[in-house]
Amino acid sequence: MDIRTLSHRSFFELPPLSELEFGEIVSIDLSSQTSPYTHGLHRYPAKFIPQIPRWAIREFSAPGDVVLDPFMGSGTSIVEAIAAGRVGQGIDIDPLSCLIARAKTSKLDTQRLRTFQAQLAVSIARDGGELSVPMSGVKNFEHWFNAEAWRTLQSIRRNILSLDCTPQERTFFLCVFSSILRAVSNADDQTQKTYVSGTLKKVPPLVRPTFTRNLEKAIRSADSLNSARGSTTSKLYEASATSLPVEDNSVDLIVTSPPYVDSVDYMYNMMLEYFWLGDILGVSSRQKFNAARKRALGSKQPEAELPLPSELFELIDGATLPDYRRAAAISYFAAMKQHFAEAARVLKNNGYYILVVGNSQTESGQLPVHDALIELSASHGLHLVDAFGYRIRRHYMKFPRKGRGGIILMDWVIALQKRPSADRIRSRLPLPAFRVSPDQVAN
Repeated sequence: MDIRTLSHRSFFELPPLSELEFGEIVSIDLSSQTSPYTHGLHRYPAKFIPQIPRWAIREFSAPGDVVLDPFMGSGTSIVEAIAAGRVGQGIDIDPLSCLIARAKTSKLDTQRLRTFQAQLAVSIARDGGELSVPMSGVKNFEHWFNAEAWRTLQSIRRNILSLDCTPQERTFFLCVFSSILRAVSNADDQTQKTYVSGTLKKVPPLVRPTFTRNLEKAIRSADSLNSARGSTTSKLYEASATSLPVEDNSVDLIVTSPPYVDSVDYMYNMMLEYFWLGDILGVSSRQKFNAARKRALGSKQPEAELPLPSELFELIDGATLPDYRRAAAISYFAAMKQHFAEAARVLKNNGYYILVVGNSQTESGQLPVHDALIELSASHGLHLVDAFGYRIRRHYMKFPRKGRGGIILMDWVIALQKRPSADRIRSRLPLPAFRVSPDQVAN
């Protein structure tokens, strides 16, 4: 089925679950705003649009409830929880994700931020001293940054680290610094993959005015979230979703989008940011960076290869998976089973878990990730209540590799509930045979 022939309803904001049919496919209106508050503070690979957690929080929680995102990423769910008067808790194993999410969610005095903004405007000089590579083991740094950009970035970073400010304020300024790195580098801006195009030569913008402009926008966005947040709080942890640092039966709602299977290498896509901030984030060398990439759930080259959970024997035949994807896919499902055990532990009885996940498109068809996760969650008492799909706007998830990659064409929003048993058995969710046109995939 070609996407151009598909008939589906489009919404500016998602309606109540009762108005959506099981298995229905919808779309979010392209004119709807996806970057209110601090959502646009920093780019992040494959982050889900705020309409989804906003809808889930509205449907399945009340003011004052605890909303947890165990695959927090850049903090979209936590920002929405704060704006809705909920207590946000976020967890991610990626140190840079945690820095971005903390910058987006911390309650900051914007008058103090403007004082530091003025200090930085005076102190940042074009002469950043002798050029040095921030992360050890990185070769050919000049491939990524021209000398002028490198020197000015060095100066900005040094001056941010010299500010007499709180840790939360410094995190905010470092996040803004990080947010401009891809733009002012030689790396292509149109794809998530970090590479310098040999055919489309890029002329990067000047660093200093780019930082000044982004900082002003960031302070305004922080002020916008402050106006909405009231007295709500948030807690963020750098930890694994398979071992949650959260008390038993303490969470009212979980809303999250776990990593896609072998489709987005999050740390690699943020490689330039790690080159500049790795030493601050505890990833001080290229060797440590490469090792950290394997720890993430869904990694292409997992740190440990785990067996396929028995619940999936009838759904997924590991022998039919391509060799280059088998270990990643099987380990992903095994880790997700561990995660669901933890999710069931921390979630209150009758609490909801809203799961947003996409099915990878490969040369042999779609991998039914949605059905697999429903099976795994049910084994821990998280039972399917309802589900619907929504079309993804853009498909900058993968480069065309003759069908070998994990292109994600749509996401499924799956509502699970913690309860003793399922009320009824649902049929499998559909696998729409969408195609992606050449202009929808990064080349």
